Amino acid sequence: MVRKPIALFVLAVCLVTVSCKKLGEPLKPTGPLTFETVKFTDAIPQDYGPLIGVTQNPEAPGWAGLWFQRSDGTITAVFVNVDQGKMYQRALTIPRK
Repeated sequence: MVRKPIALFVLAVCLVTVSCKKLGEPLKPTGPLTFETVKFTDAIPQDYGPLIGVTQNPEAPGWAGLWFQRSDGTITAVFVNVDQGKMYQRALTIPRK
């Protein structure tokens, strides 16, 4: 009688092990969007152009994205932590065609 529950347990463990699969590698950015190191950590360069939008990260409400449009149409996003009063060291650049 004891052998039947043990056999079922071993069978269940084997089925679970066989049904598992290795997770793939995390996605790596492959597109043309680039991050550039910001020139200043306490100011936004004038050449980024006028501010055109502000977004807040719902997963990290302290962080906000400031969106600027350069004179050639390129969009630059600067990320600021309003709780800590600091800027992220990299800015996202989105070219316009």
